[in-house]
Order: sequence, then structure tokens, then C-alpha cells
Amino acid sequence: MLYKTWGCATLRSYPPSPTTTGSSLSRTGQNGPPSGLEPVTTWTKLVHFRPRPILRNPGRDEPVLSSNRLQAVIAWPPKMHRRHFFFTPSAALATVAAAQAQIPPALQNPDSVTNPPGLEYYLVGNGLIYAGIQSVSNPDTGSQAGVVLMSSAHLNRKFGSLLFQPSRSGLDLSRCAVWVAGKPFTPQPGAVVFSWRYPDGIPTVHLEWQAGPVLVSEDLYCPIGLPALVRGVTLENRSAQPVDARAVVTLRPNTLLMDEYDVDRPNPRIITRGYHRVELSASPGARALEREIEIPFPALAPAARASGYFTLTVDQPAETPLTPAVLQTARQSSVQYWSRFAQVRTGDPALDRLFRSASHIFRAVVAESGKMDGGPWGYNLEWPRDASMSTVASCMVGLPDIGDAMLQRIVSRMVNDQGAALDSSAHRPPELVELDQNGIILHALWSHYAWTGNDAILRRYWPRIRAIADFPLNPVFRDSSTGLVHNSREFWERHSAHGVLPGYELTYQVWNIAGWRKAAQLATLLNDAASARRWTEAANLMEESFLRHPRYSFIRDGRLVKRLLLNGDVQTTLNPPNRDSLPPGMPLRTDPVSYANPDSASVYPFLLGILDPQSPVALRTLEEMETLWNQRWTIGGFGRYNVTGEPDSPGPWPFGSLFITRAYLEAGNSAKVWRTLRWLASVPGGNSGATFEYYGPRPIPPLPPVAIIPWNCAELVTLVVQHLLGVRPDLEGVTIQPRLLDGLDHLSARLLLHNHTLTLNIRRGAQPAKPTRIPHLTRDTTLDITA
Repeated sequence: MLYKTWGCATLRSYPPSPTTTGSSLSRTGQNGPPSGLEPVTTWTKLVHFRPRPILRNPGRDEPVLSSNRLQAVIAWPPKMHRRHFFFTPSAALATVAAAQAQIPPALQNPDSVTNPPGLEYYLVGNGLIYAGIQSVSNPDTGSQAGVVLMSSAHLNRKFGSLLFQPSRSGLDLSRCAVWVAGKPFTPQPGAVVFSWRYPDGIPTVHLEWQAGPVLVSEDLYCPIGLPALVRGVTLENRSAQPVDARAVVTLRPNTLLMDEYDVDRPNPRIITRGYHRVELSASPGARALEREIEIPFPALAPAARASGYFTLTVDQPAETPLTPAVLQTARQSSVQYWSRFAQVRTGDPALDRLFRSASHIFRAVVAESGKMDGGPWGYNLEWPRDASMSTVASCMVGLPDIGDAMLQRIVSRMVNDQGAALDSSAHRPPELVELDQNGIILHALWSHYAWTGNDAILRRYWPRIRAIADFPLNPVFRDSSTGLVHNSREFWERHSAHGVLPGYELTYQVWNIAGWRKAAQLATLLNDAASARRWTEAANLMEESFLRHPRYSFIRDGRLVKRLLLNGDVQTTLNPPNRDSLPPGMPLRTDPVSYANPDSASVYPFLLGILDPQSPVALRTLEEMETLWNQRWTIGGFGRYNVTGEPDSPGPWPFGSLFITRAYLEAGNSAKVWRTLRWLASVPGGNSGATFEYYGPRPIPPLPPVAIIPWNCAELVTLVVQHLLGVRPDLEGVTIQPRLLDGLDHLSARLLLHNHTLTLNIRRGAQPAKPTRIPHLTRDTTLDITA
């Protein structure tokens, strides 16, 4: 099988050229250093290349190349450099994918790997642009303080960063360099202090590192309303003598994505164009050189400090450059935007850091359109489930504009007219539909209204919302006698190739029970009595069967089970029809017996109000969940399910761990809650907030890289706001019932509800207090609560 593709290659040339008379414009040539605006001469040539055929990995939607050996993808013409080629979109993406998939990991630039040991990312963004600043522990894991820069509107892999240098220096040139007395310094692994800071309330990544006798401080943030990353640089001379210093930032774009390059010396700025327009500029007094801009700090006196800034923009219109006045206005807008951001103080520094860093990640990863990669730099796909969880968490942390955008995208673009939801950006046949997503979307719509009081989305899209609620009632899924829904896919996306038999999945029942109940309340609000009655009846029948049916109850031996077969028997094992088709070394391929239970998602009934989280069933279910902690690893954390059934990711999963931990908090088990929180604070991403999908080995290829998961942050925010603070708004008011962990005697919080601030001061009392009930806020309110 061979596919022929023609691409358009762009060759660059720098011929001698005289300076244009009466202008500051000149061509790059051999007659002396260029100055002014420097357009690069280009011409194009058709290039024929042959990408490898694409296969499908059983059970995955990830395209993979048929060979993982190093092979020539393009025959480069003599005396022609790879960096001179610029392909059509299809050719460029095929080339990137082929290069990454075929080059053995040992030969790849380490900056192309998403999760090498000890690496974490500090994410900043504003819906127009986002960036990840790397913190690395050793040189083998990548470029310390390298910047992964992307447009929020387009999903991409890490090696698709606009500043990534394929097969060259990776992200090395995206860093800031400081020259002191003619000697260059760059941030080095293990020698940079990373932290979050919040000047004027704005989430800002702060770096400190040493450049000889000079202490370098960098502050990076994205101002609201501008597609810009601002990098402030401050130098402090800690020697006894004056020093000459300069800060330098280079713009070397990803040559697979951009091919035009201009230098504007008078302004100064550097511009590169291709699939995006990226511009580098700096504060007044800077100088544009060939590929970089420098800010000079001459004769910096002992103990003196001096500052400047650099800006990187993505697709900022050329006619509106980032002048100091424009940046100042954007900063004022940023201060106003973040002024109502949620504040929670528990007295435990690690918990406070976990909550705050998780809370502002949504502004970093969600585009203005509401688009969010379910796994940045890994999947490049969308899931309504992940988006819905992030929608609710965004409202909880005082960013309802993000929730508005995400919900509109979910309802208008991620669900069809029949109410079927996408998963991994695709619709599935009935046997593979993720039936929990409909209930999750309904829950998110209800929660958004409960937190904001804004019913515009409900009224605008009510016919589509009604279709979402009705979709699981389709007879192809629903058994009319029990009301339970069935197909051949489970919550974690395993299916028949993994040994999942046709049957009833726990999460598909409980999320629809919860979703229908919430949708019925919304229908009543909108005077749709028939829909409210239909969904209430469906929820009641399903719940009755789920809890008490003599054949189809999910309670067995006093605990919850994950999945029932069509005859009501428990599916206890997974028996793939062809284990050899699964990725090498994974337990579902190698273990002789693969168990279906326990599963971390089986605690959902205790989180959704379907079962008492302190009941005997809950305690026995949680007791079984303990077997998921440190199954075949020693770093801590819960696996998402019994590791013998793992087809691809045998290790601890943060959001699965947080499911269980939220249930433990409701059950009153502080020790188990602290155990997970301490684990999350210790893993890569625990300082920055950008935690990975899971921690462990994954065969890449054929599987996608391990991604950062925003859903992790949504679960952590929910744990703190809904369970620890106990703040639970509904359609009529707000219930507050804190559950203080052992060791926490005082909590304070400021939350945004119905566009007003709710300030809480919570103190431990001698006896647990009854829930506090208040109407929806009509003004800023402060409550003192004893819990």
C-alpha cells in the first residue's frame, strides 16, 4: 500500500542586493550586515514524497505508521537543507508524524517527549494563546525553561510547538539567554527555582537563576485580550563590581510550520509567517539582530536591578503592534479579569498550592471558542465528558466565561441533532457510544445555571438539550423492563477487542440517573412538563433496578460491581479475542487472567447522591478500592482499575485517584484523603498544577504520548469546593456543609455565585454543624460557619 503525495517546497535564498535608495529597507546579502526590514527571497518547487501507509491500532483511534524503524521519508535534493522546506498542510503534518513515529526514542530530541522523568510544565494562556514553560531536572529530559508555544484555537502535539526546532535544538532556542561580560548563560537543569506568583492577582510563572554574578528573574504571563506571552526579565548584580549584561531572546520558528522571516530593526521586532504569524518584540531600548532581540544593561552597578520585557505574539494583526500603551491597557484588563478569581486558604501550603494552580489552568488550555484538548500534547481530540467536567470547575473558580464558551461548544458542535455525543472528536456506532456523556452534559448544564443564574444557553438550545436527554432512551440501548442501558463499551473506552462483553456499565446508569434528574428540573424551569415527567420516570426506574432489582442490581456481596452481562451476571474477567494484537508488555496482553473489578469509577454513586457515602455498601466498596493503590508500582496513587485489565497505561491515574478520594472525604476518612493529596503534590505537575494523565510506561508508538489532563484539575477543584468547603448551589439556593479534614481547623474562601462574591470563614466546632442554607446571592455576602 503506497500513497503518493505532492507537496510544495519553499527554498530560501540570500543573494547580494544593493540597499534600496531612500529607505530603511534592504535585502540580506553579502555586502555587509543587513538593516531594517529584511524580506527573504523565496521560490517554490513541487516535491514528491511517500509517507508510510497508516494502520489502525485495535481498540484505539490513534493513527500509527506501519514501521517504527528509522526510514527515509523524503529524499532531499543535493545541496538542499531540510530547514529550507515548507510543505502544504497535509504534507507538513504527515512529515512531522512520520519523523516522530519512525525515529527511535533514543534518537529523538528530548524536547519532543511529553513526560520524561522529572519534567513538569507551568501553563499560562488566555484563550488566544497558551504556553508551557518546562521545568526539567536533568539535561536528558529537555531544555530547562524551554517554551512550548501554541495557538489556543488549534490542537497540536508538543513537537508542533511554534518554537520547536525539528531534528535540531528542540526548544533550546526558545529560552532567554543572559550575557555577562561577554559570556553567555542559560537556565540549567536543577539550577532554576520555579514558582507561581500572582502580582495584581494575575497567574504568573516566576523563574530565578544565576548568570555568573547576576541573578536573573523571569516573569511570564498572558494578558487578557491579546494573543501574547509577556516575558519580564530583571537582572540584579550581586557582585562588588559593575558588569555589562544583556538579555537575549531568539525567534527560531518551527520550520515545518513557518517559512517567511522578516526583521524590523527600527521598531524593533522579528516576524515569521506560515500557518501562523509569530512576532517577537521587546521593551523600548531593545535592539533587533539577525534572529534575536537583545535588551542591553550596560554598566550595571553593584546591587543594582534593571528590568525589561519581551513579547511573543501568535496571529496578532500586523496593523496593531504591541506598544507599551497597548500592553498596559491589556494588563489593566487582566487585573480586572482575575479580581474575582476564587480564593481558598486552608492553612496547608501544599493543599493551597494544589488548588490554586489547578484552578487557573482552565484559562490556559481553553480557547475563546470553548475548544479544549482532552489531553494537551497527547490526544489533540475533544471529549464532551472532559469539557463538561472543566465547565463546572470553571464556574466553581470564578471563571464563568469559560463555562459559557465550553457549554455552547458542547451543545452546538459536539452533539448532533439526535443527541449523540462525540468522543475523541468522532461519533460511534451504538455498540461503542459512551453513554455516560449524555448524563454528564446534562449535569454540567444544570451546574452552570446553579452557579451563574444564566439561562441563556438553556433557552437557546433547549431542543438540542432535550435530544441529549432523550438519546439514552433509544431502544437500541435501553431495556424497557429494567430501564438500564447497555452496549459493548465501558467507561474507560475498552470494548470487544479488550474482552468487554455486551452488558450494563455502572457509570452509564448512574450518570444518566443524575443527568435525567437535573434535566427534569431544567425542564420544569422552562415549562416543559412532558419532558420533566419522562426523564423523572426514566431516572426512577433505572435507579430502582440499579439498587434493588433481584437480577440486575449492581450491589453484589455488599459492594458495587463495575459491569453486568445482559443476563444479569457480573462480568468478572476480560478475555480479549486476540491478546497478541494488544501493545507489547501490557498486562491485558501478558497476564493469563484479567479481572474487571474493582474499578475506580464504581464510587460515582456516592458522589452523585444515589447512595449514602457512609453506608455499609460505600465502606465495603472503598475497602475493595484499596487494592488499586500501588498495584505494580511504589510511587503511590490509584490505578483506574485492576491492573490486570490494562491494555496501555499500567500506573496511577490522578483523576481516578480523585474519584476515590472524593468518596473518602464524604465517608469521613481524612487519612486516605491526605494520602492522595500528598501524592499529587509529589508527582511531576504537583507544583505547577499541570498533572499528567497517568504516571508510568506507555508504548509510544503505537499509542499517543502521555498528555496533560485538564480533567485532573476539575476533579481537584471539585474536591475542595464541593466536598471540603461543602458549597453546593442548586436551582433555588445554596447549601453549605463543610467537611474539615483532620489537621484543618480554619478555612477561608471567596467564591463567585450568581455574579456576587460569597466569602466564607469556617472554623471547627465541638460538634459537626447542620448544613447552612441560604438563598441565591443578590449582593456580596460573608458567612461565618462552625463545622
